Amino acid sequence: MQYTQAEKILLENVNKIGREMKPSDDDFIFIQLSPYLDNLMAFLKRLNPTEMQMVFIEYDGVMKVMRMIEECAQQMEKNMGLKC
Repeated sequence: MQYTQAEKILLENVNKIGREMKPSDDDFIFIQLSPYLDNLMAFLKRLNPTEMQMVFIEYDGVMKVMRMIEECAQQMEKNMGLKC
């Protein structure tokens, strides 16, 4: 898959953070990720499912970050008594 230079830098930075994060680092990870989250979400939103799968295969740290975000969102919903 072809990426622009800015997309490649974004993916590499998020991938590095994702690969280095530990489950106990959730709050700290969000601080590290904050400069990238808007652009990452906009980038991923443009992809079709096949392209997204390719990104996650190539950048496994990005997939790890997305899983962590989903888990944190589910925990917040649970804590607030919200239902999906």
